Amino acid sequence: MTFGSNIRDMEEYVPQIYTPGMIRLDANESYADMPDEMKNKVLSEISAQAFNRYPDPAANALCKAFADYYGLYAANVVAGNGSDELISIMCSSLLSSHSRVLVIFPDFSVYKIYANLYENTVITVDKDENLNFDVEKVISVAKSRAVDLIIFSNPCNPTGQGITAKEAETIISSVNCAVCVDEAYMEFWTDNETVLPLINKYDNLIVLKTFSKAFGMAAFRLGFAIAGMNTISLFRKAKMPYNVSVLSQAAGLAALKNREYLKNMTSQIIARKNMLYQSIKPLEAPDFRVFDTKTNFITVKTSKASEIHDYLLSNNISVRYISPDFLRITAGTRGENDILKTKLEAALNETGIH
Repeated sequence: MTFGSNIRDMEEYVPQIYTPGMIRLDANESYADMPDEMKNKVLSEISAQAFNRYPDPAANALCKAFADYYGLYAANVVAGNGSDELISIMCSSLLSSHSRVLVIFPDFSVYKIYANLYENTVITVDKDENLNFDVEKVISVAKSRAVDLIIFSNPCNPTGQGITAKEAETIISSVNCAVCVDEAYMEFWTDNETVLPLINKYDNLIVLKTFSKAFGMAAFRLGFAIAGMNTISLFRKAKMPYNVSVLSQAAGLAALKNREYLKNMTSQIIARKNMLYQSIKPLEAPDFRVFDTKTNFITVKTSKASEIHDYLLSNNISVRYISPDFLRITAGTRGENDILKTKLEAALNETGIH
């Protein structure tokens, strides 16, 4: 008997293995750890929990606090062990084997991984040279290929670009399939083009949110899916009973009780990203294009992406390489960004770009 034949050739998502002292600019985490005052509030919330009991399977208090923060109804929210788990739950609950999933390239590679895991057919629509995609083309392909699910990040990981809420609504309202808009980075977009207000207008809409980016809580693996009540009911049936730990639920509650902290954290990260962009933009060359973004990272397009990535890694700086010609660089501390610029200049000289 041959085991795992359906995923044997599937691409694996492999996070960077870090060495001591490495400058970590590859995972889009917050550059700043939670301050001690806030950590103490989280620890206080955690210490009040009974460690010998399973967590609330529905994470009711957490979902209620999350809904209040975004002006939603708790009945439209389900919590997950990070957005990754919720993408898996979505594929298992909404799709049957050999369903058709439309993704956009480049975009978050995990979408394709989970679609393949559940033996779905993946259909790809490519972005243009400015890293944007044609909304009408997405609609046309979805209709002609009888797609069952469209999923994309907005703003996009790894390009940092985005479409307006109006453009997103055009897709949602024009297709006969589920549409998942992953808003992991929406808090960084000052125009706030969220489609959350459309949740109860369109039954086919699912929105994903995370605490790993703007809120600086990647360690707790906390994500949320927001959708109509019928879809949320399916998600709850498909998820594991105790999928969000007591620790993560308590930490999320502590953060949501301190809204000013969350807003300040987001503002600081936006400012740091803007500084990174202004620092790296002058290095632009014909074969080194620097894109401003609506996220906490910048995106670079160059034919030497792989070589630059390896050069930086050899100098203990980790950025994300996206084959064949993209680098995604997360905003770090002021000192980390300065070191990055120095080493990036050396890499450009080493590869012949400058």
